[in-house]
Amino acid sequence: SMHNTIGEGVLRGINEAIQIAEDGNWNGLVIGNNGTNFSVGANIFMIAQLAYQGEFEELNMAVNIFQQTTMRARYSSIPVVVATQGYVFGGGCELLMHADAGMVSAESYVGLVEVGIGVIPGGGGTKEFAVRASDEFKEGEVLIPTLIERFKAIATASVSTSAAEAFNYRYLLPERDLIVMNKDRAIAEAKKKVLELAPNYTQPLPKKVTVLGQTGLAALYVAANELKLGRYASEHDIKIAHKIAWVLCGGDLSGTQIVSEQYLLDLEREAFLSLCGEQKTLERIQHMLQTNKPLRN
Repeated sequence: SMHNTIGEGVLRGINEAIQIAEDGNWNGLVIGNNGTNFSVGANIFMIAQLAYQGEFEELNMAVNIFQQTTMRARYSSIPVVVATQGYVFGGGCELLMHADAGMVSAESYVGLVEVGIGVIPGGGGTKEFAVRASDEFKEGEVLIPTLIERFKAIATASVSTSAAEAFNYRYLLPERDLIVMNKDRAIAEAKKKVLELAPNYTQPLPKKVTVLGQTGLAALYVAANELKLGRYASEHDIKIAHKIAWVLCGGDLSGTQIVSEQYLLDLEREAFLSLCGEQKTLERIQHMLQTNKPLRN
């Protein structure tokens, strides 16, 4: 389809492809397609069905599979490179953020847009911004402003209008991702990148993530309030923003702490599921399915 939504079939395909590449004599894996859009994100029709029927156990499993697939792309024993064009939204952006590198055609519109349907990024995207803030922290940046920047990108569903702008939002990282001028070359460039990474490739080690707990939450709640004062956000937006803050800070910890990615993924999934139980989220999902536009409620 022109939208390339990510559902169970695609996730299973990615897992199987990684397995085949690891078990066989392959250098690595390229994830890409020739569609107009790399991906508009997760299949929200599936999320809607499960949420409406109150099938939270199944929804939990579905979100967990998504998270474990993006994490598999990162922690496999072979390089995984993503090639993009057009919309790289939600789950598509999460896949890109978890690869070893992205070959991103210049006309890629990249963003974590889940707030538009009343949830938070649930395929590892929220966790990943905590990881990236933590990495910047180690490089000597002051964490609170960094954290506020990451937080605002998700809370306002910011989409980069070009690949270049995606670096400002930290959807892309300069040490890792490259812009490809001609979109017809993205997959070929990704293949070259896999072959370049393969000879010395070592399986990444799980990351230790520094989170700020209550200190961070206080700062992000202030930032959320400013969004509201600026008439940018509805009450439901603020509720979602608080959930984003909760994940980014590692929950209500008494101080700065080092946590695992899985700990953050569990918080992310829990927050995602809790929002799927909200009437206003269900209204947003329904509106998006009917009109293809986000509802501001």
